[in-house]
Amino acid sequence: MKSIALKVFDYLKSYLKSLNWIVLLGIAAFCIALAVINNIRVEDSKSVDWIGSQEILAKPDEVL
Repeated sequence: MKSIALKVFDYLKSYLKSLNWIVLLGIAAFCIALAVINNIRVEDSKSVDWIGSQEILAKPDEVL
C-alpha cells in the first residue's frame, strides 16, 4: 500500500514539474484583470458583488 502511495506521489510530482507555470500564471492574471475591468465597465445593476461586500440575509424560519 505504501509503495502505491509513493508511486502516485512521484507521478503527481513529475506531472506538476512538467506544467508550464509561467503560462498558467499569465492566463490566471489575464482572467483576473478581465473580471476587474468588466466589473468596472458595466453599470451598477449588472456589477458583481465581490467577496465580503454582499448583504447577509436573515435565515428564514422554515426551509422547504
